[in-house]
Amino acid sequence: MKAILIIAHHCILPGAYKGFEEILDKLHHDLPGTRVASTSLLDLENDLRTLLREDVESVTLLPYLLLNGQHSKNDVPRVVAKLQAEFPQIPITLLPCLGDWKEFADMVVAGIRNAQEPRTCVPSSSPNPELRTSNLFSIEVNLEGKNVLVVGGGRIALRKVKTLIPTGARITVVAPQLDPEFDALCRHSERSEESSQFSNSASAEQSLSITLKQRPYEPLDLRGIFMVFICTDQPAVNALVSNDARARRILVNNACDYLDGDFIVPARMDFGENIAVTVSTQGRAPSLAKKLKRHIQETWREDLEKIEREFK
Repeated sequence: MKAILIIAHHCILPGAYKGFEEILDKLHHDLPGTRVASTSLLDLENDLRTLLREDVESVTLLPYLLLNGQHSKNDVPRVVAKLQAEFPQIPITLLPCLGDWKEFADMVVAGIRNAQEPRTCVPSSSPNPELRTSNLFSIEVNLEGKNVLVVGGGRIALRKVKTLIPTGARITVVAPQLDPEFDALCRHSERSEESSQFSNSASAEQSLSITLKQRPYEPLDLRGIFMVFICTDQPAVNALVSNDARARRILVNNACDYLDGDFIVPARMDFGENIAVTVSTQGRAPSLAKKLKRHIQETWREDLEKIEREFK
């Protein structure tokens, strides 16, 4: 399998990677069977080494940079030379930065020429596509055995972890300060692991897996992660985690800004083993979702539990 690794600048501003992500999507579509990955200048060495350890026959590197400066002339080639020596059996090709591509210059000139041409005014009544919110696609994801990262150590993060525990996910929580109740969850996790050594029951097989890291978030925390939940009250940290995750094509849920995330988590109610009811307001009205959940629990519980018993 061939691989492509695109190198971008590190940025914490929300939406900074929009065009970058579109290029990744097009590469995935137009080059089926090719491993397409991305990294930042800060993570290049670690991410390239990880890629070379996979089953790849060659790696092509594209510096997503305009100027042929310090990074493209010295920093990136130095990393490539070091890892090529470590993995001599895998060819590594370093492409020129975007600013050195003749096609890029032609595209810039064409774009400027197009901007100078007269444009047809759009009627003010036309809806702005940037302001439209698409309906979300409802789906239930199997997280058993998958690595899930929760960034934040407060009550919101704690509630998120409690909802993740029944899924069987491998949960990692990272934050400078952690709610004391996290320690209790981890102690329970350790006891569950011990009991699983002496039991073959399904409940033992689904023992808890929670790792606590009491320190600030680092980009390396995203290694091998399938899904990220952002639960901090620090906008700069939230933006950093969101952009880092998107650059690595990791699903993101932002508890503080549903528009920034890839998905939301609806309010869920379980009525026995076979019936689960979820309520969603598309992330727009969490208080309404809570009200609907309470109403359903109060008015539907008896009937749904009866249906569950009759089903069994």
